[in-house]
Amino acid sequence: MRSLFVNLLLLLIFFSCSENTNLKTDIDNIKINQDILSDSSIVKFYLPFKKNLEESLMNKPISYSFETYKKNDGELNSTLSNMFADATFDMSNDRFKEISGKNIDIVLLNNGGIRSIISKGNISEKTAFELMPFENSIVVLELSGKSINKMIDYLRVVKLQHPIRGLQIKLNNDYSLNDANINGQKINTSKKYYVATTDYLLDGGDKMYFFQGKSTGCIPQVPTEGGFGWDGIFVPTGYNKSYGQMTPDEKNKISQRSKALDELRKFFQKNK
Repeated sequence: MRSLFVNLLLLLIFFSCSENTNLKTDIDNIKINQDILSDSSIVKFYLPFKKNLEESLMNKPISYSFETYKKNDGELNSTLSNMFADATFDMSNDRFKEISGKNIDIVLLNNGGIRSIISKGNISEKTAFELMPFENSIVVLELSGKSINKMIDYLRVVKLQHPIRGLQIKLNNDYSLNDANINGQKINTSKKYYVATTDYLLDGGDKMYFFQGKSTGCIPQVPTEGGFGWDGIFVPTGYNKSYGQMTPDEKNKISQRSKALDELRKFFQKNK
């Protein structure tokens, strides 16, 4: 039996390697419109679920809007975008403070994440799903004041109504920077700030590459001294010493922050 199996396997391999088979695929474009008849059995199956969802949950009023709000009702910011940023802060800051003892300084989301409007009238859970249908997660990053300045440069270039909280930017008529502050305070380039955003943007979505920066390496058996945070327990690939044992110049050349800034520099060079 084993011999038969082996011979059959070899026979299949022989034919699969020796013959050139040309496959032809015919593809027809089928327009999806009202002319296509529905499958009554499928409709009968899901209709009770759809009816229950719409009547008991999705269309049930949970609030009321006295105005219609759109994400592009302003040139560089909008009421709807600002509301999204404020809501993200309100839902995230208490939990972040509980874990870290710190407050979120800035919220930055993306204009493309808002997919609908809030119409005047009743607001339902369906409205919320239509506004933000994506299953993104909120993440909080620690960025230096220098990185915040790079963020501001990005925002000047794209000229979109991204949802922002905590960061106030004033531009001249030519979109050059006039002034910027964080919660009313001048930006300190040597200070660390906590920025709430989404995992989508963290991965470079909407070309927000200033959030990216990765370092590969290993954890030593014995922690070393020096540096701050986790510097003493991380040895980058290709080195025999930890971040904590490196000089500031050595670390800055290979750190994830340096890599993130390199990506941002490439972005601006490409999009001059």
